[in-house]
Amino acid sequence: MRWCKFHPILCSGARGLLGGISFLILALLVTGVPSLASAQSSSDSTDWVQVRLHHGTDVESVRLTPKRTSLSVLLPSGDPPILRLKRDETVTLGRRQGDVYARRGNANLYARSLRLAPSSGGSWMLSLPSESTRTYTGRLTLRPADSSTGLQLVNRVPLQDYVASVVAAEYGLDDRSGTRAMAVVARTYALFSTKHFDGDYDHVDGTASQVYRGKDVITEDARRAARETQGQILTYDGAPIQAVYFSSSGGHTASNEEVWTDSPSLPYLRGKEDPYDEASPKHRWTTRINRRALLQALSLHHGTSVEGFLLGDRTPNGRLATIEVLFSDDGRTEMEASTFRSIVNERVDGGTLKSTWFDARRDGPDYVLTGRGHGHGVGLNQWGAHAMAEQGRSYREILSFYYSGVQIQQLDETSPLPAVAQDPPSPPADSTAPRIGW
Repeated sequence: MRWCKFHPILCSGARGLLGGISFLILALLVTGVPSLASAQSSSDSTDWVQVRLHHGTDVESVRLTPKRTSLSVLLPSGDPPILRLKRDETVTLGRRQGDVYARRGNANLYARSLRLAPSSGGSWMLSLPSESTRTYTGRLTLRPADSSTGLQLVNRVPLQDYVASVVAAEYGLDDRSGTRAMAVVARTYALFSTKHFDGDYDHVDGTASQVYRGKDVITEDARRAARETQGQILTYDGAPIQAVYFSSSGGHTASNEEVWTDSPSLPYLRGKEDPYDEASPKHRWTTRINRRALLQALSLHHGTSVEGFLLGDRTPNGRLATIEVLFSDDGRTEMEASTFRSIVNERVDGGTLKSTWFDARRDGPDYVLTGRGHGHGVGLNQWGAHAMAEQGRSYREILSFYYSGVQIQQLDETSPLPAVAQDPPSPPADSTAPRIGW
């Protein structure tokens, strides 16, 4: 029979490849392959996190190699597997029109989506043509991405592995209490701060969620912190919190609605004096940004020529809430200071704006910005946590300082996350603010 006609896989039109597929699948059906159920035994959703890998990259093809154990390739419908890879055997994964494919030797397997699951406890390497190889645990789901040629790679990773990887990538400071505090924060964020990316995954692997780089980055300290705090999350009035965090406060943390003006005021995310930040290398900073490059970036963002900007309203602790952008035709518009910061960091070559707590002045062809802290300033201050740990404070004391009125509870003791309301719009910027731009 013709496999293309009777099987949901779409076969290659090449005669030789068709023969390779038929022979391969027949061999699999005869020899048998362990089921996915035996490879992935846990059904508890809090034991796993779904993370999109290489988010922001137009991935056209990758090479996957199982390590230490075999790996099964399955259709969305589940068993039986249609392909089994032995240890250290490589398969190429890619995209053809509306399908994805797995290519091994002269066999191409096409489907709307594929799942790749290692045997229990196994890991696998994923290699992109232009990037370094990373190693992951859990399983991988392969789908077409929104772009016409790209792949969507989603790693269903065990929660403990994910937490340890995030702690290693996001914290990386040498202490025990701060590392444990970060593990509780990362776990809480992983399970209850998902952005619901169209329902296909919970998080991405970059700073839009938490930085996740797989298994190989995990240190022994990070692994121990995840293990010693296993199942612990942060709650307020019995409900999990939005466990946001940042690098350095500059001496004062921020309340959440001061930074994200469309969010409700949350009682556990209150700004406060932060004496533990003084040892941070980012406590005070100065940076130079090319004026022409910044104005070009602002012009591109707004779709019209920009000649300068005003420093707008500030929060009570000193961070800028707004920036007023000045157009060449004498018009103007207000933008959030956090958006201004993102434009500098993402679109200006060599530009670095560590926080929205800054002043600015013109110096020839450059702007000179002097500021405090690194990051948005809401929640846990990582350098502050490190300083508290160095002073002998416990991870519970660290968490209680940076999140007001919270409790540390086990997952099975918590209630569902409450709905998020909307905050009223920000007040207009002060028109008397100093003008920056000429």
